[in-house]
Amino acid sequence: MHPRLKTALVLLTLLVASCAHLSVVHLDKKPWTLGQQETLAMRYWEFTYTSRLEDNRLIVTGTAKPVADAIPVWATWIQDLWMQIYLSDDSSRVLAKDLRLYLPTGLDRDKGVPFEFHLTPESLGSSGPLYISFGYRMELTAEKSTQGTANKAEVFFASQGALFQ
Repeated sequence: MHPRLKTALVLLTLLVASCAHLSVVHLDKKPWTLGQQETLAMRYWEFTYTSRLEDNRLIVTGTAKPVADAIPVWATWIQDLWMQIYLSDDSSRVLAKDLRLYLPTGLDRDKGVPFEFHLTPESLGSSGPLYISFGYRMELTAEKSTQGTANKAEVFFASQGALFQ
């Protein structure tokens, strides 16, 4: 490859990357409210949460429960799970995010999965309302499995999250 072409491609890649931002335009979201209990239902999880301000951080605590009939009844073991929260502006641009990873455990559909997220936005962007969205990635199995022994026919996988635009 010609050195000038290679340099031009590198510069173009850097330019495109600098314009890209995380967006939640495709995710369900709720206006952010302080101190009120809110519920946000997504395809596979329903998030019930409240938020508070503490030391210039937004702390969101709550529980995520599987949506009834969305996850197969045989999926009783959380093999892999991460949950993420996003704070976005009215154009769906992510201003802050936090991620929680969970160790393998049984899935208690009634109790759900507790969470606590800490958000520290660098700026709040343009004036206007702020929104809360959630993301997740999960691998559920019929039973506890060790690495390499899970029966592939008994795995339920789903994922929703912010995308670069």
